[in-house]
Amino acid sequence: MRKEITICFRTTEELRGALEAFARQGRRTLSSAVELILTDYVKKNDESSDQQERRLYPRKHAAIPAYVKTGGSEYGAVIIDLSLGGIRVSVPGECVSRIYEGPGKSQFETSFTLPGGTVTVLCEPGRVMPSNGNVDVGATFIDADFANYQRIQQYLM
Repeated sequence: MRKEITICFRTTEELRGALEAFARQGRRTLSSAVELILTDYVKKNDESSDQQERRLYPRKHAAIPAYVKTGGSEYGAVIIDLSLGGIRVSVPGECVSRIYEGPGKSQFETSFTLPGGTVTVLCEPGRVMPSNGNVDVGATFIDADFANYQRIQQYLM
């Protein structure tokens, strides 16, 4: 892409130093580093983007060991994302057919430990994605008692 526009701006000595360090670390010119930062910012904050966050609750990335129970079987899993509305959990590929039978057709129970105690929640799977030999399952919480929601909320703060 041909660059025809020049933008000049005033800044502090500290910010200039930080930008130069960022550029050196990425083996870029200062101009290229500033363009990269600005492009990334615009993409993340573009109101018209189709990739806007649609979740009702903000999520927190995590790596929480968990158990997933369905159909009388229990599987080891890892919670990758957690919010007040649901989870994204990584499960072994062989248990997906037991967890996910189609939209609105299946449920599973997950148990995991947060500071303050163990959380056990009934979930409804929504989205299933292959990931590094496992399968990531996005699920919404169906039923959780007040104490479980409170533990999750405290963890997310």
